Amino acid sequence: MLKEKTYQKCRYLLSPVSLFTLCFTLIAIFLYSMESQAMFGFFKKTEVQLSPPVKGRITDNGQPLSGVEVVRELFYSGYDKKNAIIDYALTNTQGEFSFDEIVVKSRSPSDIFGQNLPVSQEIYIKKETNEHEDDMFLLWGASKHWRSSPPLNNLMLQLNADLQNKEVDQMVDTTGYNTRNEQLVSTICHWENDKVTTYYNNEVIRSYEEIN
Repeated sequence: MLKEKTYQKCRYLLSPVSLFTLCFTLIAIFLYSMESQAMFGFFKKTEVQLSPPVKGRITDNGQPLSGVEVVRELFYSGYDKKNAIIDYALTNTQGEFSFDEIVVKSRSPSDIFGQNLPVSQEIYIKKETNEHEDDMFLLWGASKHWRSSPPLNNLMLQLNADLQNKEVDQMVDTTGYNTRNEQLVSTICHWENDKVTTYYNNEVIRSYEEIN
């Protein structure tokens, strides 16, 4: 009698109606899950500013340098996991250069595993030396939050540097912009700005004259 009841129960579980009901339920759950993810932005692409507009001026002992190649190198694994975006600019007769803004779209900011991926930014001039071919004059070096930050964007319009300047670390106050509260920037640009604290050899300096 027990075997017969078990057999009948199995027949009921494997009946076409039951299989159809099970399949329909699974499909409904899957579609609901997809709709929920779309509603909460899991598949939405977000604009990520890899670089704002950039402007600067290059001098050497106060004299403008013309025809100098400036390199901008940007990397964000939420857009391309392997390759950086690299472009170039030449200084004019006044030593001035500029780069356009670069914005991409990515799903990573909406992904729980990718929402904190940083944007790496480097703007530099290669040193013409045979001894240290990889050496550079670093105008801007930062690994920042993917969200745009007005204080940083403002500084990237002021990449004015003399090649005799010593490289320093600038700690920029970025409080209140849904990013980090502070952002470290390595540079030979010597800014005078209330939002910037300058470090040289890990020590705070109050004036650039201290290191010249």
